[in-house]
Amino acid sequence: MNQQKHDSIGAGSQKVDPSRTVEASPVATQTKEMARAGTEQVKQLGQSVKERALKELDTQRERFAGEVEKLAGSLEKQRGESEALSPILDLAATATRKLSATLSDRSAEDLFRGITRSPVGVLAGSFALGFLALRLFKA
Repeated sequence: MNQQKHDSIGAGSQKVDPSRTVEASPVATQTKEMARAGTEQVKQLGQSVKERALKELDTQRERFAGEVEKLAGSLEKQRGESEALSPILDLAATATRKLSATLSDRSAEDLFRGITRSPVGVLAGSFALGFLALRLFKA
């Protein structure tokens, strides 16, 4: 009886001859080709979306650089009106002009690379710029 169990277990398992090549069915080949074509289309679509987004960001970046330049002019105007805050406003105007120049000179892709390298610095700078703009518009 023990021999019968062993024979029935062994009968179900088949050995695969490694020298024998198995051809893929036409359906499997077609499915793989469709998957490759789909992957390529997704890559192309992603590249197209990235290019369009960068183009739009470049347009917005230029507009924002102009607004930052206006803010620098306002800070310089405030500096002339307030002697007590003159050193702080001078520093803020200089930093704002530098930011405007950076925004004007660099592409959106370059700016994103900088953000990914130093996100804390970008957040701190954004907070400081927002605080200065708020102070300026309150005055």
